[in-house]
Amino acid sequence: MIELSPLHRCVVVLCYGAAALLAWETWRNHGHGDRQLPSNLFQSTTLYRLTTPLAQAPQTLVAANTRVEILLGQRRLTLYQNGQVLLKAPIAIGQADWRTPVGDFAVQTMRANPVWQHPITKQAILPGPNNPLGTRWIGFLVKQGYHLGIHGTNQETLIGTAVSHGCVRMLEKDIRTLYDHVKIGTPISIKP
Repeated sequence: MIELSPLHRCVVVLCYGAAALLAWETWRNHGHGDRQLPSNLFQSTTLYRLTTPLAQAPQTLVAANTRVEILLGQRRLTLYQNGQVLLKAPIAIGQADWRTPVGDFAVQTMRANPVWQHPITKQAILPGPNNPLGTRWIGFLVKQGYHLGIHGTNQETLIGTAVSHGCVRMLEKDIRTLYDHVKIGTPISIKP
């Protein structure tokens, strides 16, 4: 048998003593002076893991295995996950005076049933059939006060053309699929 050092013996005695004091105090606080053990004293409890929500999650944590590639010339968006193509979809892009920017971006905001504000008149259009953003918004850039993103549309016949104010428009079925697979921080590469 291994003999414990005096320090270890003191720690063991202190631990047992603290446990005994806690048990006695619990017993006393429950008003059980009659020495009868309450039936709910040792009920099992559920343990919860505390997590901190990330507003701007780093690419390496959330979106490293998912990316979006947009080819403006082909009017096509491709969603990749783990190197596999999950979605290839036709898109509409920015018109001549409002070109969709080229470059590397990341998802910054996501909204279901967004409110649209006209970039010139500032008129707000609530969610519904008249909203040009459709039912989903995935924002990737704020430029000179204008918000640019990927979104649905209430004019699906215009998909494949250059008609937007710089945003990327998608069919409603496609934007819902994309929305379900991206997160804040997912990379978006827009190429000519």
